[in-house]
Amino acid sequence: MRYFIFSALFLFVANYSNSISLNRLGVPLTYTSKCAIPLFTVLFVICLDGLQALPNAVALCSLAFVALGIAAASWNSPSLDTLGFLAALTSATSQAALNIASKRAMALSNTSGTDALRVMVALAFFITATFSLVKYILPQQQQHPRQVSSIVVPSSSSSISSDDCPPFALALLAVVAYHIEYCLSFMFVRLVSPLTYGTCDAVRRLIIIIAGKQMFGGPSFSILNKVGIAAALGGALLYSRAV
Repeated sequence: MRYFIFSALFLFVANYSNSISLNRLGVPLTYTSKCAIPLFTVLFVICLDGLQALPNAVALCSLAFVALGIAAASWNSPSLDTLGFLAALTSATSQAALNIASKRAMALSNTSGTDALRVMVALAFFITATFSLVKYILPQQQQHPRQVSSIVVPSSSSSISSDDCPPFALALLAVVAYHIEYCLSFMFVRLVSPLTYGTCDAVRRLIIIIAGKQMFGGPSFSILNKVGIAAALGGALLYSRAV
């Protein structure tokens, strides 16, 4: 279990910051920004393994399209939010670190992808529970301390409204979909390099961006934003074919 501590931490940060970005930026810009995962992966690989671990020149050049595409997609975008954009980049950085850390942890522990996922989810759940306790529960107890002679009943204004929570069926569907996605991802990450894994899901991002735009709508993108989205996704696809 000790091999997966950092992987679980990266898993928590990647998903927590991704939820912030989705709330503030929306689906298209969030997943376009996450095309920066190959860039961060290259930086991590250079720091950990040196220049000899880098892919060929064509693959590296394709990463320039990714960087320029992200800049163009976010330039003067009507839905650009600074905090949301930083959260998206934080999620991309954490995802790149997760790809590398989880692959190394599975190699060191000789663990299969599903077993590794089980350990990381358990550790990430502990991190999430601790974070929720510190952020939400303890402040409420300080505002409404327990009385010795009487029981304090929270008022309706301080209680959590059911409108703040998503429908149970929708939340359950999201949990199942996330679980299946991560099971398949960690089965695949064991078979390829972190750089390849970080870019081969460009088609998945494209489907998410298109589907999210159709389902949730929002402000229309400018021509520059559309070119940026296409360049970022195209750069990720070019990288996948070059390595």
